[in-house]
Amino acid sequence: MTRHASKTSPTALSRRQLLGRLFAAGGSLALPGLISACQSQGGREAAINALSEIDPMSPQRLHRWVEELCGFQPRWAGYPAERLAANWLAERLMAAGLDTHIDAYAFRKWQLDEWSVSLLEDAQTVAMKSFPLWSSRAGSGTAELVDVGFGSELELLAQDLTGKAVVVTGKALLNVFATYPDTYHRAAELGAVAMFVTSDAPDNLIRPTSTSQNYLDDNPIPAFQMGARDLARLRQAARNGGQIQWNLQARHEDGLTHDVIGHLPGSGAQDGHILICAHYDAWFAGALDNATGVSGLIGLAEHFAALPQSERPRDMTFLGVTGHDAGYPHGGITHWLSTHQTLIPELDLFVNLDHLAAHGEEHISLGGIVDMLGLSLERPGDEERALFTTQHPALLRTFSPYLLRYGLLAVPLPTVPQVNANGDLEGAVGLLDVPSVNLTMATPHYHTERDTPDRIPPEQLSRAVQAHRDFISDIMQMSRAQIRSPL
Repeated sequence: MTRHASKTSPTALSRRQLLGRLFAAGGSLALPGLISACQSQGGREAAINALSEIDPMSPQRLHRWVEELCGFQPRWAGYPAERLAANWLAERLMAAGLDTHIDAYAFRKWQLDEWSVSLLEDAQTVAMKSFPLWSSRAGSGTAELVDVGFGSELELLAQDLTGKAVVVTGKALLNVFATYPDTYHRAAELGAVAMFVTSDAPDNLIRPTSTSQNYLDDNPIPAFQMGARDLARLRQAARNGGQIQWNLQARHEDGLTHDVIGHLPGSGAQDGHILICAHYDAWFAGALDNATGVSGLIGLAEHFAALPQSERPRDMTFLGVTGHDAGYPHGGITHWLSTHQTLIPELDLFVNLDHLAAHGEEHISLGGIVDMLGLSLERPGDEERALFTTQHPALLRTFSPYLLRYGLLAVPLPTVPQVNANGDLEGAVGLLDVPSVNLTMATPHYHTERDTPDRIPPEQLSRAVQAHRDFISDIMQMSRAQIRSPL
């Protein structure tokens, strides 16, 4: 089911007209007025505020998109807030002047109703804070706890797991890559009836995830994410022969989720098509992940839409997708790829906008007492970045100068699709041999309830979006052979 929206709106025309007055015809009309206004302090502030209202790269404007999107939560695929967020994003792209529609499509939704976890210790029942592993099997039960360390194959085989509830000390390498991708299914194969795992967030925060081997209706056992301190308590209880009780009310059912698609025609001076994407779903507020990416999507759409068509040699598509967080690996761009197969050979560049800006933080956790403390330290500067690309040298060569210009130092990783941050985004597109890019980062608060707008520096967000703008502008002028050249 597809809902189309009109190409233009009064808001879009007004914004574009104002841009034109300031930047194209400013010499005769707006610019003298702006200069005059800047002659007083109040006038300067008013002029700056006026520019921030219309400049797509304005730090304040970009951060406002982050704040507005974070107002819709939780943005789980198929849930009401996701639908509201889709409408909001479509309105933003339409206002920029893009031909925009919402593509609603059927998928296997996980309907989460309620859950509880309690530790049975010293003849007492203690309620524990938790969050279900997404799409895990519903059910209730009570079982003896068994600590399986990091959940490696040797640790799982070292004990009899039959009828037991396993406790797994999970880590998130670089705050992203979970160390327990196979533990859930392997523990169930060995007879475990439930799993409790932490994902290495500070301050006893819970970091929800989806298992990379998500079999939807066929997932075998209930599983729950825990804070690090609470998991340490479960480990201690396991050593004392403690038990745990759980109840998970959830089910898989047919649902609807939504791609938001905005089209911007080019002049046709170059063959091919450019696809720019950001996932708009999130576990909670999702400021870094991924309201920053969506903000960049809107800012870039506004920038390129304001250009004369003659300065856009290629057609462009701006795409918002869902199901990446709550639904991996079945969401992301997988639906769009299945419905646009004839366009794939025309794609000359795929840009995934993901985790664009955040304060630098260090999280120190090893085990035992350090996990109990959950030590997290803020430090000056940006969070560390990585630039994932496919093995097309032109991508790194073109992007690198803008990383330096905008102070976005990043580790280059031309490893897509073999190694990437998102298998259902740049990983899926890279597998199709489409030149693909993802400049990304992750903080200790990524995926937690504290991934909030106050942790996103507006100025840093603007620098990241400007770097993407300049990179895309350069790539858009290159021929397909130049983009794909091995030299």
